[in-house]
Amino acid sequence: MLSADLIHHLLEQYGYLVLFLVVIVEGPIATIIGAFVASQGYFDIYVVYAIAVVGDLFGDLAYYGIGRLGRVGTPARIWPLLGITEDRLARAARYFERHGAKMLLFAKYTQTGIVILPASGAARMPVGKFLWYNVLGTIPKALALLLVGYFFGYAYNSIDNDLTRASFLLVGILFLTALYLLGRRYFRVRYDNC
Repeated sequence: MLSADLIHHLLEQYGYLVLFLVVIVEGPIATIIGAFVASQGYFDIYVVYAIAVVGDLFGDLAYYGIGRLGRVGTPARIWPLLGITEDRLARAARYFERHGAKMLLFAKYTQTGIVILPASGAARMPVGKFLWYNVLGTIPKALALLLVGYFFGYAYNSIDNDLTRASFLLVGILFLTALYLLGRRYFRVRYDNC
């Protein structure tokens, strides 16, 4: 991960191209810092917004492609080692067919895209549908981050730490909830069979 100070320095030195590249990797904080730099007169705020949207979508497509291409060739040999079978991939495909929009929007706002975006590619979600729901999630998210960065960007280090903590907290809550549901299901099946 790039530090917020390094991102700020790179943006002031090298401009829009670096903003685009950093948004692909570190979308939220790069958008906030890009908007902050725009508030200081270095960037045009509308260009920052356009780059934030396009860069975020480009990153989403890269994750999707990793999942999609991971089903063939050498990467496909790793799936069984992780306990992922063709049957499970087929079930995931059916799940994404029914709930893909919710999953992608959930990933967009909880920073769980590193898991959900490749899974949508592995489940062979149609790329048009994938892009549509990501666009619907990216446009308001990028605007919110842009406003935060423009008006409160001077505190970008604190914002970066808060975003990281919030993401870890949310992932922890999701993990504990999933663990609880799996445990409940396990014990229900076990005691029903007694």
